[in-house]
Amino acid sequence: MKLYKYCLLLLPTFALFGCEKETEGVSKTTYYCELELKGDAAMFVGIGDTYEEPGYTATENEQDASDAVVVSGTVNTAESGIYTLTYTAYNQDGFPKVAQREVFVYDKTTSTLESGYYYVSSSSNRNGSSSPEYASEPVLAIYQTSPGVFYVSDLFGGYYHVGRGYGDAYATSGTIKLDGTSLSLISSENTPWEDTFASASGTYDASTKTLTLAVGYASYIFNLTIVKK
Repeated sequence: MKLYKYCLLLLPTFALFGCEKETEGVSKTTYYCELELKGDAAMFVGIGDTYEEPGYTATENEQDASDAVVVSGTVNTAESGIYTLTYTAYNQDGFPKVAQREVFVYDKTTSTLESGYYYVSSSSNRNGSSSPEYASEPVLAIYQTSPGVFYVSDLFGGYYHVGRGYGDAYATSGTIKLDGTSLSLISSENTPWEDTFASASGTYDASTKTLTLAVGYASYIFNLTIVKK
């Protein structure tokens, strides 16, 4: 009987000792990098011009870690297009923090329609009805790819991408032609519903830097008023 009581006294001590051995050295604090791009997250550069990297800063546990940032991607200023630069800062434990910059290389042929950022006015609508989807005035990128031909980042004007919060996949880009003051559709990429726009036409007012576009898709007409920022 005495031996049985003695064993009960030993068991808690043994269990505690084993627990300490299993957790020894497991606890550790990880500090993630803070990464910030200098300049704009999107830049417009003319063909033939030099792309100048604005730079970036990174810190880990309040210590400068900018030297550890890895930049991937290139910008070819000899050809119009969208170029993406990716910046990755790894902390001491190998966990990454990522930021991206888009560089739009545009054709510098003189045009009344400037390459740059535009906003979609809240007065825009779908099928003539007031559309709260445009209340936030989504931002579009427009740039000249060749003389008189312009890339538009979303022919829906941000209706689905921003207004309904569907995300980047619902920003459907296309190209339009400017002939004097008239605008017309050249082509578009496939929408998320695996089809393309039926039409797009309108006018451009150089004095107010405003595009007025009626974009046809399925049974809808997206009436867009797009103004230079």
